Amino acid sequence: MVMKSATVSPIGIRCAAAALLILVAIPWSINIASAQTTSLSRDGEGVPQLKNFLVPNQQEGIAHESIVDPARYFVGPSDIIAVNIWMSPPLSFNLTVTPEGTLIIPTVGEIRVIDLTLEETKELVLTGARKKYLSAEITTTLVKPRPIIVMVTGTVLNPGLYTLTSIDRAHRAIEEANRPTRLQTNENVEKFLREMSTRNVVLKHRNGSMERIDIAKFLASKDDRWNPFLREGDMIIVPRMNKRKNVFGVYGEVNTPGRFEFVEGDSLTDALQIGQGFTRIALRDSVDISSLDEDGTHLRVLTVDAERILAGENENIPLQPGDRILVRSRKEMREDYRVRVEGEVLFPGYYPITKNQSRLSEVIRQAGGVTEFAALKAAVLYRRSVDPAEVITERLLSLRGGISAEDSADYYVETELRLRQERVNVDFARLMAGDSTQDVVVRDDDIITVPSNRGTIYVFGQLVSPGHVPYVPGQSVEYYVGMVGGFTDRARRDDVRVIKTGTKQWLLPTETVVEEGDYIWVPKEPDRPFSYYMTIASQTASVLAVILGIGVVITQISN
Repeated sequence: MVMKSATVSPIGIRCAAAALLILVAIPWSINIASAQTTSLSRDGEGVPQLKNFLVPNQQEGIAHESIVDPARYFVGPSDIIAVNIWMSPPLSFNLTVTPEGTLIIPTVGEIRVIDLTLEETKELVLTGARKKYLSAEITTTLVKPRPIIVMVTGTVLNPGLYTLTSIDRAHRAIEEANRPTRLQTNENVEKFLREMSTRNVVLKHRNGSMERIDIAKFLASKDDRWNPFLREGDMIIVPRMNKRKNVFGVYGEVNTPGRFEFVEGDSLTDALQIGQGFTRIALRDSVDISSLDEDGTHLRVLTVDAERILAGENENIPLQPGDRILVRSRKEMREDYRVRVEGEVLFPGYYPITKNQSRLSEVIRQAGGVTEFAALKAAVLYRRSVDPAEVITERLLSLRGGISAEDSADYYVETELRLRQERVNVDFARLMAGDSTQDVVVRDDDIITVPSNRGTIYVFGQLVSPGHVPYVPGQSVEYYVGMVGGFTDRARRDDVRVIKTGTKQWLLPTETVVEEGDYIWVPKEPDRPFSYYMTIASQTASVLAVILGIGVVITQISN
């Protein structure tokens, strides 16, 4: 019997090699819970394919402010690190740093990584793996940062231990320590925020080394050294700030003016940086630094060219507690001066004007002119002279005068109208007819309102059929009253008033001419109880008795 030689296909060789490699890796995988090899599948041609290769379990729910810098990130226990060996077939291991600070790589061995940066860890992994895999490309990647426990103490709402992550900065721990519990209120938080230091915070590492945390400088410069990443065992000590003495001020044309905490070594450039730099209109070449002597009785003002100092051309100026920095602004007249036109014009909206030079007629022309339906007699130009932030103060100042009791209510109403919208006395009908005396200068935020021509007079009150009546030029109040059926029995005919459509003033019919859009108001005789008339009669009788008594006395004296 002739024995046939066995034929081994290339696919079989690949499968045998893969199986051998898996058998070698099994002992290592037993000791490492997080070790994971790449699963392989084959296509129709028998070529190994990668299935879900290198899809790490990314940490969910954690915001990253930027990518992790391998040179600054320190590796520690529970970090998950992916080691990839790019060969045929490739190998991928998601490894967890052990509590002893080591990284156990299957087929390579154990590497101590505690207190090393991620950059140094990558170098050690590459060196160790290169001994076994001479020509393969080897990469190391941080997949999931570890949780850490840090202590926060000092002037914070809730001192204690806090669980964060290794990609959190120091300020995050301080925020957590100032987060109120269910039994605390925002008032409790505000008290500590007013008293706690943000620039003299001490970060103490477990090896005894210390760093100073300066949140204000970090926000201004984004320099990591002022707000470092945390590590397990860190302690953050937040001291109390003396907000009266241990401060300096930055005022004027900087982006964030205010009072800031002083730390030893602060300079002019530090203060300007904390103030978020100059605004566009800042006078950078003449910045004032005001300093008091120790007894606070003498003020010294130093004017410097801050632009040259920032450029390194002039020497920097050291600061002392209590110094104040004033950045002046150059004269800038360009602003968004505008007025609003609404109502019966061709193009309502906002229109640009110049400062204290543009005329009312120019704005009307920009708006396309008035329409044929415009009620020029009722058109109004409103102005607001009091800043909205100063309304309360202006209202109180207006009430300081000696106002009589009977005038106080009316004065209060008129003052409220003035504070909300002042009326500029303009006759738009005369303006559109070419009267230059009505062509006033408009101001920023003026409002021009041109109402519609209603063509009616509204008559209401104690009338038979109140309502709108077509306007007839030259007609009197009696005409419009007759058009609605005349007065009712309860009408107070002597108290009829004409309410002007533009000013809303109440006038007697003899004091004005009825114009289009006006209102005619007829009040009602009040309902009087019988006791009211008895009281009037009694008072009248009393007055007559007094008069008769006086007359008798005079007669007796004469006799």
